[in-house]
Amino acid sequence: MRMNASVLAGGVAVVLSIAAAVPAQQPKVTNAQVSVRNGANLQQEIAAVKTPTWIGYSVPLQHPLRTNYDDSVVHLEGNGWHDKTVSEPKPGDPAARGNVLLRVDGGIIQKVRIEEVDREIDGGALPFVWLTDVRPGDSVKSIAAAIDTAAASNAHMSLDSGMVVIALEDAPEALPTLRGFTAVKYPLNVREKAAFWLANERGREGFDTVSRLAKSDKDDAFRAKLVFDLTLVKGAEKKPATDELLDLAKNDAAPKVRSQAQFWLAQMAGRKLEGDPRIVRTLSESAQNDPSAAIRKSAVFALSRLPAEQAVPQLIQVASTSKDASTRREAIFWLGQSKDPKALEYLEKVVKE
Repeated sequence: MRMNASVLAGGVAVVLSIAAAVPAQQPKVTNAQVSVRNGANLQQEIAAVKTPTWIGYSVPLQHPLRTNYDDSVVHLEGNGWHDKTVSEPKPGDPAARGNVLLRVDGGIIQKVRIEEVDREIDGGALPFVWLTDVRPGDSVKSIAAAIDTAAASNAHMSLDSGMVVIALEDAPEALPTLRGFTAVKYPLNVREKAAFWLANERGREGFDTVSRLAKSDKDDAFRAKLVFDLTLVKGAEKKPATDELLDLAKNDAAPKVRSQAQFWLAQMAGRKLEGDPRIVRTLSESAQNDPSAAIRKSAVFALSRLPAEQAVPQLIQVASTSKDASTRREAIFWLGQSKDPKALEYLEKVVKE
């Protein structure tokens, strides 16, 4: 799983060192005016900030956070946010934690980041407040409020980075909060991001939510987006997610949803560890027998996205046996694009006939 965000440019610096007597969870912070306070009331701390300030605190995470970074320093006011990799915990792993970093101005959260606990932080010459004893539920509540504000006013805050932190936090409030953001009252981009992280990070409960929305939501454009989210489901929920995708590809009333399901099923079939023979069979049946010409066309295209050893025999079958001339032409077109020797051999045979 990959996620990206960017931060604002920063200014010149006054370097202050951190005393050795600070709490063990506090990161090393340079180029900042650092203070440490108890964070029992996070909302109050945020509301009290009048000028640009970074607030940091530590939270428990569902999984370890791995970062692909060029150096060990986080530049809050300069460089972009490096890619993050979140991996499943391994036996013997310590309890996972991360440092949440909020850029606040005028009592409003402007930016949200999460970093490994051992990374040094360059504060960009701004005040930096490290809060101890922040309750994970308060963190979720505060970030959710910032997302609400940004969604309502188009404020400049990355909705994605806020969703990331909520999705990763090991807090009982995280799941219902993400579910709440899929409600119809929110703009489509907010609903999409919440569903993405539900599928990607919240296990069975997240899959159940996305599955329900994919079947019953009244917005077909939103449901079409959810098809990709179902491919992200991991672990024991992987097979039920595939079953759901197969059902959407065969039976959904919206052509856009069906074609999206066909496309992503083809991508899944091409992964050796995820291949499912039902996928190829479903795509082939749709290409030849679906009553909708648009669905037959999208199914042929999906077949063409399979690895050549799977795609070519299926396309030849459709080109040879389909009762619909346009579907046969579509299969022949994609055979020509494949450059596969067996495809070219078949095409030469067709030309001669």
